[in-house]
Formats: sequence, structure tokens, C-alpha cells
Amino acid sequence: MINLLSIIQNEKANIKLEITGEDLLVFSNDLINRAKSELSIEIAEARKERYLTKEEVKGICGVCDATLWHWNKKNYLKVIKIGNKVRYRMSDIRRILEEKTPNH
Repeated sequence: MINLLSIIQNEKANIKLEITGEDLLVFSNDLINRAKSELSIEIAEARKERYLTKEEVKGICGVCDATLWHWNKKNYLKVIKIGNKVRYRMSDIRRILEEKTPNH
């Protein structure tokens, strides 16, 4: 049996599809609910994230302004702009600290 999706992707068939308003409503509600679910997970994760100032990061990592600047340029530790403030994700700092630890 040929998969309907493969027929559509091949663009070699003319297909007429009849759907009811109720089917379309069910489909759209399903899409909306899936999107809400995925977004709520992302929002929950974002709320868990802690953002640090440059001074906090320098203290934790034992580095200077120049090192932070180089790390940002190399995409090793990207700055996050929150309004007009520069912040760093705690999760990124943890990653860097784990890389520096010889046991990892």
C-alpha cells in the first residue's frame, strides 16, 4: 500500500480531499494543544534558568573581562541581553566548570 504522504511529496498526483468542518476543528485544536504543551515545557525550563552578571561570572570562573570577551567571540560563552543588561546563563557556566574539572 502506498503511503499518502509519499504520494503528496512526489507531487505526481492530483488529490482531492474532503474534510468536514468538525474534522478541521479537531485537527486545529490538536495542533494548538500540542503547541501549548511544547511551549509550556520551554517556559518552565526558562524559569528554572538563572542569569548571572559579568562580575558573578568572573568570580565563579576566575577570569577577567578580556577572557569573557574572547569566550563570547568564540561562542564558548555567549552573552544574553536582557533589556540593556548583559547576563550569562548559569547552565553555560556549569558546562564550562565541568569541562575544567579533570574528572569529566
